[in-house]
Amino acid sequence: MTLSLRKTGGNAISILTSDVMNRVTSFVLYAMVARHLGAQEFGQLTLAFTLFYTFQVFAVGGLKTLIVRQVAKDRTQTRLYFLNGLIIVIFTSMASIVALWTLVHFMHYPSATTRVILLLSLGLLPYTISAVCEGLFQAWERMPYIAYVNVPVNTAKVAGAFILLTTNRGLYPVVLILLTSLVFIAAVEVWVVLRKFSMLPASIDLHFSLKTMRSAATFLGIDGTLAVMSSLNILLLSKLATEVQVGLYSAATQLLVPLLLVYQSIAQSIFPVMCRKVEPGYQNLKSIARQAIEFLLVLALPMAAGLYFIGDRVISLLYKNPAFSQAFPALRIVAWVLVLQVFTSVLGQVLLASHREKITLRIVFVDTVFNLLVGWPLISMFGLRGAAFALLLTRMADCVQHYIPVSRLLYGFPVASSAWKPLVAAACMAAYLTALNDRPGVLTCVSATLIYCAALLAVAIWASGGLRQFKDKYRPLLSE
Repeated sequence: MTLSLRKTGGNAISILTSDVMNRVTSFVLYAMVARHLGAQEFGQLTLAFTLFYTFQVFAVGGLKTLIVRQVAKDRTQTRLYFLNGLIIVIFTSMASIVALWTLVHFMHYPSATTRVILLLSLGLLPYTISAVCEGLFQAWERMPYIAYVNVPVNTAKVAGAFILLTTNRGLYPVVLILLTSLVFIAAVEVWVVLRKFSMLPASIDLHFSLKTMRSAATFLGIDGTLAVMSSLNILLLSKLATEVQVGLYSAATQLLVPLLLVYQSIAQSIFPVMCRKVEPGYQNLKSIARQAIEFLLVLALPMAAGLYFIGDRVISLLYKNPAFSQAFPALRIVAWVLVLQVFTSVLGQVLLASHREKITLRIVFVDTVFNLLVGWPLISMFGLRGAAFALLLTRMADCVQHYIPVSRLLYGFPVASSAWKPLVAAACMAAYLTALNDRPGVLTCVSATLIYCAALLAVAIWASGGLRQFKDKYRPLLSE
């Protein structure tokens, strides 16, 4: 079983385009706030976004993943899940807003920070409505609809924020623009679902809604625990250090976002395929996962090496503020998360597609406890670098926990055969950057990339047994 490159690639690009616009526009907002308002306001916005991303998971209630899996198997249930899904997320999002306000009250943040957090929290309701719609888009493998809606809205969001920041309007109008964009996206996606999808008649069914909530509980546990774990280091920094340290940590981790979005888009695009191709022996899942991991490693290894050696130049270029140069030591540590995340992104989808979500829940629970146990002392003693080390160690534990059950499920999983070619090419790139580390620049970046590509091509030809065998092996892939 091989992936249909054209269809999977098209869906992945659509999801990636949308996610890039959502997350990268957030990144651009971070950069603009850092440039125009400073590290203090940057830390406030970072903390507000972190809490928003954490509580949006609880607001969705694990429903999106369940909708994708169930509707992908039986599209006649589209309207049933749409109507009842909206009822569920309205309830869960309101509960999440109340819970977030309660948390902020007990955390005793400064009043300015509190107001930013509370204002942004109102976006949880439209976000959850969008999540239901986008779950249906994924189940039908109509991912381009997600991009059609998100790209223009997020472009307008960035333009509006730029105008406000360059005219010294402050942080609150920027947050209002974010809220407006969330409401508009939700409204348009509901319209798309009603107009573009053929659905059998259905009605609101409270019994079905309760049953759906119970079925989604495991996914909620997974997503919720992941959200808590993802925000844990920032919360610990906000209490054990300062908001400036929060801003520096976020400045480093935000540089990982573009490639992590690629992982996410690939994982989301292959998930419906995995759900339909589950069979005794799981050979289809094994083949799909192996191809996805090999492709993502080709991207991850050179990116991690590049950030390790010349990440300071990237920070300087993006943030244009000397204060953020202090984030470079942390960036050199967290850059290697990109490699570890390749395995967890793909192997996690294998577990969900094979109905092993309880294993995933156990994994993320262990990760969260582990992160807390190592993060608290490391951040207390080393601050920013301690948070970076805590993140890296947690991802290592996460990777091991994913590999063991998937290897047992698939009767072995060939990591070495997927990793050795990009690893050799990345080693050549790293050797070159080490030799020229005192002269980083645009030319160095370009030449290092060319060296990586040339080394990867040479190794792939050698591994295929020669140029002719290489062409025979990859010609179908290239033509598709």
